[in-house]
Formats: sequence, structure tokens, C-alpha cells
Amino acid sequence: MNDKRLLKLIRRYLEAGIMADGVRQAVSQGPHRSPLSPLLSNIMLDDFDQEFWARGHRFVRYADDIRVFVKSKRAAERVLEQGTRLLEQRLKLRVNQAKSSIAPATTAVLLGFGFFTTSGVKIRVAPKAWQRPKPASGR
Repeated sequence: MNDKRLLKLIRRYLEAGIMADGVRQAVSQGPHRSPLSPLLSNIMLDDFDQEFWARGHRFVRYADDIRVFVKSKRAAERVLEQGTRLLEQRLKLRVNQAKSSIAPATTAVLLGFGFFTTSGVKIRVAPKAWQRPKPASGR
């Protein structure tokens, strides 16, 4: 990215800190769960997307949630290692190893959705998503 104005704006946002009881406090981590988090993730992870498309991988990513689809467990282990190396060494991002896993597509969940197979691959609402509390209606 070469737009210096945008980079300066992003840096100022990341270094802004928070207000607590009228006092500005520095933060040690970025804007996780803020409205800008998905946008910043998309900017930072564009290189990841380009690299994995160039390698011919099939994957889906929403903000910083990534699912890569491969044919075997061995391939999954290799791709997880490659992806982690790319994110941590080249992009200088931290991978949460506790949240990183290898699982069949039929058991993996992304944003409350999963996959199942019948005469093809279909999408389904994950069982845990049905258990989440529903917002109260305005009536």
C-alpha cells in the first residue's frame, strides 16, 4: 500500500488509545471488535489472499477468520504451517495457535455457518448459532 495519507490515518487510529473516565489511556492491542477491525484486517491480509490465490488454494476469509480447503490432513498440516509462517514472518501478524485447527469442512464453522454434504456441498446454520440469545423485538 502506497497511499501515505491512508497509512497515516490508520496509524493514528491504532495509536489513539481509549477514553476511560475522561482520561486517555494507551492500548496494547489493536482495535479488535471495533467497526474498523474488518476493514483493517482486509487491508493487512490482502497479501495473504494474493499469495494463497497464486498457490491455487481454495479458501474463504472474513476479516481475520480464514478457512482453507484442502483434500487431505497432510495437506492441511502443510498449509497451516505455510499460512502461519506467511502471517507471522512476512506480514508480522500474530496467529492465535489456540484458535487455529485442522478439521473436516463438515465440522468447521465460520460466522455461525458450516457445510454438509448430500448430493453436493450445502451450507447450514451451525447448531451453536441456534442457541445464541435472540435480540428482543421492538414491540
